[in-house]
Amino acid sequence: MLNKIPLLNNFLNKVIQTPEGLVIRWRIILPVFALLLISLITLKHTGDTQTLLTSTYYKQYIWLGLGTLVFITMQWFRFQFFQEYAYHLYILLFLFIVITYFMPAIGGAKRWLILGPFTFQPSEIGKLFLVFALARYLAEQQNRKREIPVMIITLLMAIMPAYLVFKQPDFGTAIVYGFIAIPMLYWSGIRSFYLFSVIAPVISIIAAFNLLIFSIWMTVLLVIIYFSQPRIIHGVAHFIANISCGIMAPYIWNNILYHHQKERILTLLNPMRDPQGAGYQVIQSIIAIGSGGLWGKGPGQGTQTQLRYLPVRDTDFIISVIGEEMGLAGIFIILFCFFIMLYWIITYAASISNRFSSLVLVGFVSILFIHFTVNLGMTVGLLPVTGLPAPFLSYGGSFLLTCTIILAMVNSIINHHI
Repeated sequence: MLNKIPLLNNFLNKVIQTPEGLVIRWRIILPVFALLLISLITLKHTGDTQTLLTSTYYKQYIWLGLGTLVFITMQWFRFQFFQEYAYHLYILLFLFIVITYFMPAIGGAKRWLILGPFTFQPSEIGKLFLVFALARYLAEQQNRKREIPVMIITLLMAIMPAYLVFKQPDFGTAIVYGFIAIPMLYWSGIRSFYLFSVIAPVISIIAAFNLLIFSIWMTVLLVIIYFSQPRIIHGVAHFIANISCGIMAPYIWNNILYHHQKERILTLLNPMRDPQGAGYQVIQSIIAIGSGGLWGKGPGQGTQTQLRYLPVRDTDFIISVIGEEMGLAGIFIILFCFFIMLYWIITYAASISNRFSSLVLVGFVSILFIHFTVNLGMTVGLLPVTGLPAPFLSYGGSFLLTCTIILAMVNSIINHHI
């Protein structure tokens, strides 16, 4: 037993450090405080009950308390630990997701690890594990001649867990997993044309459902290839690949997408095709935001919200509530605060010489950005309803803790590199 104590001490030395005072980066934290304040004001008037155990308003305070504790605790973690064990955490992510396949389904999906009365969604914390693994791999690649192999390996590292999450099914989180890799590849120095060659096939698949749009897109693609001036063989291969993806679109629609995912896409194109069913949420959300005007109807005064026309108003559609009760001004404030926070994180990432840490910051920004963009887009009918919550606004325990961990790590990284 005594022989194991030095091993434990060595492990703790790798994980724990003594911070030289808790330095708070207020440029990043203050916008988050503003978002949390708006969230609490909104949740106070959206809860069905006002008891401690059932009200989302009171429970959000509990999660904020836990988040504050997590934020402070994370300042004692030695960040090099996450770099050294990045691949171990990546494998752990796979194990957690695979285990969920053997768990009982909740709401028709198998996304949670169930331990007695406790449930845990590993794909949430798995977003951070993926960022660590991608950051370590990209930080170790210095040879500019290996751009294409590096890009392919990076994308495969992101797509493999994304596919497992997609099959749970959890389309929204799968999108986040796939998106994370693109900004990190760009930050690592991969040329823009190569990244465009990754995004273009997705656009080709979407455009293929309308012959006119597909023809226009192919014309635009040819122009981009011409002005990018890649090697002839690369340009031809790129064009053929996109045509092939367009041809495969019907197969993807009929054999890969789930029924509810098809309904969401069809609803995006025409919410009025099923106004009492699949299109109901989007229609009520658009009505709520539009009725708020410039200054809103006032907290607790929104008719769509208070008369319960607007569904899932605490989580997925909380921005719709803000738009109705605080108006366009309220939405502008949350946009301003959110992008100020992201601006300063990216600014710090650009000034950090450590490649791994800089890439991790970009990965964290990618997670927050895609969550916010998709959530905002689905509330106004520009993107399909995917169930992605808005960072620091939506009610939700595991996601709020994930955002808090991101914020804590951002603060810790900046303190130890600047």
